Amino acid sequence: MNFIKYLRYFLIILSMVYSNIALSNNNIYYIDIDFIMNNSLAGKSIIKGLEEISKSNKNEIKKIQKNLLDEEKKIISKKNILSEQEYLKEAELFKKKVEDYKLSRNKKINNLNIMKNNSKKKLIETLTPILAEYSQKNSISYIIPKQSIIIGKSELDLTKTILEILNSKIKKIKLQ
Repeated sequence: MNFIKYLRYFLIILSMVYSNIALSNNNIYYIDIDFIMNNSLAGKSIIKGLEEISKSNKNEIKKIQKNLLDEEKKIISKKNILSEQEYLKEAELFKKKVEDYKLSRNKKINNLNIMKNNSKKKLIETLTPILAEYSQKNSISYIIPKQSIIIGKSELDLTKTILEILNSKIKKIKLQ
C-alpha cells in the first residue's frame, strides 16, 4: 500500500518537472498593446478622430446648456406676469427640454465610447495577422500582452518591432 502511494507521488513530481522543462523550451515574448495604441500611426489617427468628435460634442452640449439656462431665466422672469397655469405649463415644457438634453448628452457619450471600443477592436484585429506572421517567421510560440506580465526581460519585448511593422502596413483606421 505504501509503495503505491510513493509511486503516485513520484509520478506526480515527475510530471511536474517534465512539464516545466517542456515549458522552458517555448519562445515566449510580449508586446505592450497600450503603447502600440498610443504611438502607432493607426492608433494616433483613432485618438485624433475621437478627440475631434469629443470636442464637437462638448461644443454642442455647451451651446444647448447655454440656451437652456437662458430659457430658464426667461421663464423665471415671467413668473409674476403669467397666470399660475401658464407658468406651470411653460415649466413643464422646459423640464421636457432638459430631459431631452440629458438623453441626447448620454447618447453622445455612449456613442463615443462605442466608437472608441470598436476602433480599439479594429486595431487589434489588424494587429493579429501581423503578430501571427511575425511569430511564424521567427519561430515564436507565444506573444502575450505586457499587462499580463509582472516581470519580464526587456529582450523579450517585441513592442517596437511590431510597431514598426504596423506603421509600415497601416497608416490610418476609420472610426465607426
